[in-house]
Amino acid sequence: MSESTKLVEYQQILNEKIGGTDNASDIFDRASTDGGGRTPSRSSETSLNDGRPRTADSAEPAFPWPGETFIIRLRDTGQTVTLVDGRLELCDEFRPEGGCHWRCEEKDGWFGFRNCVSGTYIGHDGKKKFIAKVSHHREHEYFCVRFNPKRGGFELLTRHGPELWRMNVGQDGKTLVETKGDSVTWDFFKLSHGSLGKLIS
Repeated sequence: MSESTKLVEYQQILNEKIGGTDNASDIFDRASTDGGGRTPSRSSETSLNDGRPRTADSAEPAFPWPGETFIIRLRDTGQTVTLVDGRLELCDEFRPEGGCHWRCEEKDGWFGFRNCVSGTYIGHDGKKKFIAKVSHHREHEYFCVRFNPKRGGFELLTRHGPELWRMNVGQDGKTLVETKGDSVTWDFFKLSHGSLGKLIS
């Protein structure tokens, strides 16, 4: 199966209405391709406290796009990219106060992800580590999002001089770092305008 066919199939799956016992994680699991293996299926009874949106009532899997708000989840573990006391890290625990809500924006063709609480953007610090401490969207905060047809999910790539490096997970399992080679992939869950209250309640 060609990469373009896989991408079309992936988009069709994302466009399906989530109903019955399917949850957002299950839809992404079904989108995994033969080459990348399948992520373990998760029950529809999964609670919000483990960092995985449970149903379409709270969040839906989607392609990242400017003007929308997302939860960014590490595909392999379900941990979410979260701003905690000013530190950007992966969290096992879902935090309904909004530290894991990221607004996708665009500038000069580059995506950026602004935290809905702090107003700061995810970016690299020039030392191969990702932070979220600045309120501007400039070169260090520029992202390219690329679908990975073999593993499922998306790669997050950022400018590193003339190259694109990937957002990866540090050795401690929490920090986010730049790497030049292969990386993890990410799932994006779009929050609807009325879903924030449902996530908190």
